[in-house]
Amino acid sequence: MPVAVPIVAGTAMRGVAANLMMRGVLERHPNSFLITLQSFGVTVPLSKSQDHIAEDIEKGLAKQGRSADSPLVLVGHSQGALAVLRYAIDHPDQVLHTFSVGCPFHGSTTAARAVKTIKRFSKLDITPAFGDMSPKSEFLHNLHADLPQIAHKVTNIYSTHELLIRPYVSAHIDTPGVENILIATEKEYERHLRAFPDLPIDGIIDARANHASEMNTPEVRSLIWEKVTEISDELRRQQTTKLPSRQRKSG
Repeated sequence: MPVAVPIVAGTAMRGVAANLMMRGVLERHPNSFLITLQSFGVTVPLSKSQDHIAEDIEKGLAKQGRSADSPLVLVGHSQGALAVLRYAIDHPDQVLHTFSVGCPFHGSTTAARAVKTIKRFSKLDITPAFGDMSPKSEFLHNLHADLPQIAHKVTNIYSTHELLIRPYVSAHIDTPGVENILIATEKEYERHLRAFPDLPIDGIIDARANHASEMNTPEVRSLIWEKVTEISDELRRQQTTKLPSRQRKSG
């Protein structure tokens, strides 16, 4: 059976909105399923939302007739990308590859401002997930420290028009081993090379996409499903090799 592909949506993406944003990716592969963040990715810390993600992955696998420890390729967008990176670190044997798209890896100043504004009026910390996405948060510190364990299994995709991530290179994962793909026009890529020579890019998607549209960029979808097909084929080869010779001949 091909590898399963849970796709984790970002902040405030639930119901119809989440399905619309991810529709192009979901429709491409019968073994994918959508997961949304607990409490809209606002009032539950990212560390605690991992329990919710684990439960939803188990439910999604069960619906496909798979066991709870079935191999996965994880895809996450925005805050969902942070969540899948954490999950992949904590489940290295199960997660065979991870795609982070539009990931605020170095934090989001937009999230940090939202935390300050809400605290100013409410005097309460009612947006801990935004705090986790703020630059230099404890969650991000731990994520950065642990990511080298799985860096060779991470493809990170981001755009020069991230909008909610400023500067856009805050979505660049500068951990050795991670493959960084930039969505940019030729001129934008040339500017990137001049402005950020210390942030090398492993591949280019010649297109224009903002934070909301990058998941539905055709080239992004193709990259994801090419990797899924590659991993699924490898799993089939491994399973065939393990079969007794008589069973291989009869199959």
